Amino acid sequence: MKITLAQDRLVEGLQSLIGVVPNKSTFPILSNILLDAQDKKLSLSATDLEIAAVTQVEAKVQSPGAITVPARQFTEIVRQLPAMPVELEVNENRVSIRCDRSRFNIVGLPKDDYPKMPELKKDKGFKLSGSLLSTIIKKTIFAVANDTSRPALCGVLFQMNGDSLKVVTTDGRRLALFETMISPVSHKSELLLSPKGLNIINRMIGGEDKEISVQFDESYSKFSFDGTTVFARHIEGTYPDYEKVIPNNNKKVLTVNVENFTAAVKRVAILSDTFTYQIKLSLKADSVDLSSQTVDIGEARETMAATYQGDDMDIGYNASYLLDILKNIDSEELNMYLNTPLSAGLVKPAKQAEEYKLTYLIMPLRLPE
Repeated sequence: MKITLAQDRLVEGLQSLIGVVPNKSTFPILSNILLDAQDKKLSLSATDLEIAAVTQVEAKVQSPGAITVPARQFTEIVRQLPAMPVELEVNENRVSIRCDRSRFNIVGLPKDDYPKMPELKKDKGFKLSGSLLSTIIKKTIFAVANDTSRPALCGVLFQMNGDSLKVVTTDGRRLALFETMISPVSHKSELLLSPKGLNIINRMIGGEDKEISVQFDESYSKFSFDGTTVFARHIEGTYPDYEKVIPNNNKKVLTVNVENFTAAVKRVAILSDTFTYQIKLSLKADSVDLSSQTVDIGEARETMAATYQGDDMDIGYNASYLLDILKNIDSEELNMYLNTPLSAGLVKPAKQAEEYKLTYLIMPLRLPE
């Protein structure tokens, strides 16, 4: 193999894949990236056996071929090179890297030792914009569970039914539900995807409004855009029936300014308990009192204007969980739909976006007597 290509394009391709490469693995070959030069293109591939990604970079291919190279060292070498053409040449298992006055030689491993990219069987699919997919990931992924004893909750649920897409995450204490429209899917389907794969895709998209093609079968989902393809193995397990936990009889409604409420929660949380991060909300017709108290440290209290429809009520929340929700509300105001101090509350933007609908659920904390 012998090729020449632009340093900045090679860096861009490598940086998009480096997040796939595992930090530690029982298979040393997974620490490598596969370089495959064919037909005026250099294909770069990485996998950890759960996520696999391939991206292509334009190159002048004098002699086609393929080899795998240590991912992190190769990426760092290329990143440090000057912004000039880079020449890569393979002689047996040694890869020479030349750029301007710089010369490097690294040892690679044969292509045959590298895992093959997945292939979908009887795939179905839909399309959506890159900006929408980025928004979906940002506004839901924070509520994914970290409890490996419940692997299904460690995933992000995609539910497709016709032209409707629902994306759900929950850790049992909070829940995020994102609803939007997509190009129609022929059959009602569910996918359970890993947060790692979605975060990698999000970084690759970079917030750009490019079209994303999503195809899937029973085992994998395939995301394709701009010469890049990401395969994500589905998480096995049955997702809980989340619709059963979403209350439909919460008649008490608190309406507050999101920016002011966020700032007040942050201030009061400074003196919250370091284990529970509990703050108390005291709801009244035209105001909400926020307070926290920690033995041997002190207490905090703040009152802010609000509109509340319902009987006066005190309710406790984990401030960290509440802030995770607040920072994802784009509306000027939000509505909290409540029932009792011990039942789940719903948080929604007072004005929903045109392109999607957001619903957050948060469980309260029992206040001390």
